[in-house]
Amino acid sequence: MPVRITDQLLNLVLSPALWLSVFLGLTVALLCYAWRGGGWRHLLADVAAGLAGFALGQAAALLLRLDWGQVGQVYVLAGMVGSLIALMARRLLWRRAQPL
Repeated sequence: MPVRITDQLLNLVLSPALWLSVFLGLTVALLCYAWRGGGWRHLLADVAAGLAGFALGQAAALLLRLDWGQVGQVYVLAGMVGSLIALMARRLLWRRAQPL
C-alpha cells in the first residue's frame, strides 16, 4: 500500500522529537533574551538564532555520531550548546552592525 504525502507530513508535524527540539531551542532563546533584554527585534532575532543554533547542534551531533546527552532522537546537550553559540554570535554581530 503506497504512503500518501499527507501521511508523511502528519508524521513530521506530530513528531515528538521535532517538538522537543523546538521547545528546547525556544527555551534557550527566551532565557537569553530575559537575561540580556532588548526590544521586539532582539526577541525575534534571539528566537531565530536559538532555533537555528539548536538545529545546527543537532546536525553536528548526528554527523559526528555523538551519543552522549541524547534523549530519544534529540541530541539535547549538543543542541543547547549550538543554540548558545548561535545566540552569542548573534549578539556580537548585532552589536557591531548597529551605528553608534
